[in-house]
Amino acid sequence: MLPLDDPRWRELSHRNWRDGSLAGDPDAPFVPDVLARLYEAPQDTGLFSGMWPYLCSEGTTYAAAYAAIPHIVRIAATLDRESRADYLIFVGFAVIYATPEAGDAYAIKEYLRDGFIQAKREALPLILETLEVAEDGAIVRSLLAGAAALSGHPRLGAAVGSLDLDE
Repeated sequence: MLPLDDPRWRELSHRNWRDGSLAGDPDAPFVPDVLARLYEAPQDTGLFSGMWPYLCSEGTTYAAAYAAIPHIVRIAATLDRESRADYLIFVGFAVIYATPEAGDAYAIKEYLRDGFIQAKREALPLILETLEVAEDGAIVRSLLAGAAALSGHPRLGAAVGSLDLDE
């Protein structure tokens, strides 16, 4: 797991963060700073919701997500089953939309690979535990999508994630 004070965070792209600095949105977060705050206040879903679109959005998973995921799984594990769904849904969709072959901004750096793989292993049982208590259909659908992706089936996860519950 990449320590939050490691200078390599600066080289990891996310939406509006390229080549070690902001590239567009002046309010784009510095991911390790937000993660440090989430370790202190893991139930601050607003803080997490404000960060995750910078790591994975619009069918894109950025390089910084692979460094963040081990921390996000660790944070999720501190919460009770009813409170961790947002974290785990993010992990699932980050795996679904991973395209590390698309270039440096989306690549899994070699020094992140083992931590990312371990975090995926740890996230799957957390998702299954969270499914036991999830009552909202959209949350169940998203957790199931993540479970499929973390089980090695990201295309199935994408299909499940896109199901329309009204059809």
